[in-house]
Amino acid sequence: MNASRSFPSRDQLSVLTAVIVLAYALARFLDFPARAIGGTFFGSALGLELNGQFLMMLLVAALISAGSDTLIRSHPAFAARAAGSTIVHWIIPGATALVLGAALNGLPDGPVWWLGLGSSAVGLIVVLIAEYMVVDPEAPQREAAVLALTALAYALALILFVVMHSLSARAAISATVSGLVAAGLAWRLFTLHDAPLGRASLYAALAGLVCAEVIWALNYWRVPSSSAALMATIPFYISVGVAQQHLAGRLTRRVWIEFAIVGGLGLLIALLYTFA
Repeated sequence: MNASRSFPSRDQLSVLTAVIVLAYALARFLDFPARAIGGTFFGSALGLELNGQFLMMLLVAALISAGSDTLIRSHPAFAARAAGSTIVHWIIPGATALVLGAALNGLPDGPVWWLGLGSSAVGLIVVLIAEYMVVDPEAPQREAAVLALTALAYALALILFVVMHSLSARAAISATVSGLVAAGLAWRLFTLHDAPLGRASLYAALAGLVCAEVIWALNYWRVPSSSAALMATIPFYISVGVAQQHLAGRLTRRVWIEFAIVGGLGLLIALLYTFA
């Protein structure tokens, strides 16, 4: 197999690396005025303040998603298709950019921040390369790339659940955002395993709804954010896993029992961690 089919152009990667570094640097050193967004939901007043750093992180995520779009469209296997969408390839790079941006904003100025900047750029490039590799179903590296992206998707779900719970926002906001994030990540996980887009979208919406309901309930329970995130990740993992087995035609009684055991053990660990 031609190496160019399984590895993106170095010129494109160089440009994307430069864009990532520049965007994160701008997010760190440029100061934009905060914007307050308010409204009502079921008669309750809701308010959200968007500061400059958060808006810049959204911009970075948009830039990474655009870079992923360009990279995927340059793949010979994608170009050979009569039609196709690159939207599924935006999800994990965009979510990764948001998480890394939040981590960078928490680092102090100095060598540690610059080291974090370099590591974040390298990490995002690796994610983009993995997304490129999964385009071709015959690529020898595809299985490893799928495994890496799957593990990253679950890690991103856990981290983003931690962040949303730690913000102490209204349940309507935290549950809605968490549900949308969970649905997006679930959609990518289903498409990574070649599920039909229609059914993948339906099951992803159901997984997002389950997570939103769990987060809504956990918002009224005074537990550490790490514990709440773990309790929300367990139903996310189970709902995605069960749906994947169903889509593959392998959902048997044994599979149900395995997921029940894993879910029970996960919940037990989360409760022990919470009250220890």
